[in-house]
Amino acid sequence: MRYAGEEALGLIETLGMVPSIYGADYMLKAADVDLVAYENVGSTLVTIMVKGDVAAVQASVAAGATAAASVGKLTAQNVMPRPVRGVGSIAMAHALDAIPEDDPGLRSLGMIETFGIIYLMEAADAMIKTADVELIGYENVASGYCSALVQGDVAACKSAVEAGIKAVKNMGADVYSSCVIPTPHRHLVKLVRRYALS
Repeated sequence: MRYAGEEALGLIETLGMVPSIYGADYMLKAADVDLVAYENVGSTLVTIMVKGDVAAVQASVAAGATAAASVGKLTAQNVMPRPVRGVGSIAMAHALDAIPEDDPGLRSLGMIETFGIIYLMEAADAMIKTADVELIGYENVASGYCSALVQGDVAACKSAVEAGIKAVKNMGADVYSSCVIPTPHRHLVKLVRRYALS
C-alpha cells in the first residue's frame, strides 16, 4: 500500500514486536484504514503506520494504542492529519507488500516475546509440543527481545501460549509480552509474513 502524504497518517510505537502486532490488529479492526508500513527502529522499538481520513485514523490509533499497552509498553502514538509528501517517503522506507490473491490468510495467532533467545527457544518448544500449532514466524527486534509466532485454532493457540509462558517461568524468567489474536484482520498477513520461517 503506497503512501505519498495525501491522507492522514496514524502511528503507534511499542517496545517489542508482540505489542505492535497486537495493536495493529486493533487499528485495522477499529476503523476504515489501510496498513501502510512498519519500522523496526532499533533498540526494541517497533512502529506501525496506517493511513485514512482523519477521523478514521484517530479512532484507529486510539484503539491500537490501548491494545498495545494492554500487552506491553506503548512508547508513543500520533495522528498526522496532513503530512507533507516528504514524510510519506519516510513512511514508505519499509512499506508493506500487497497480499497475494492466493494467500490463505491467518488462523488464530499466538505470540510470545522474551528477553533472550534461550528463553524464546524453550517457549517455542513448549508451545509446539503442547498444542496443535504451527510455528510461522520469529523475529529479533534488537537489544535481546525475541518473538515467536504460532497459528492454529483458538484453543490450541491459547494452550500453546500458556505452555510457553510456563516453560519460561520454569527457567526462572518472565515472558515480556504474550497474546492470542483469535481472528486476525486479513491485512495482518502483510506484517506476519515478514517474520516467516522458511
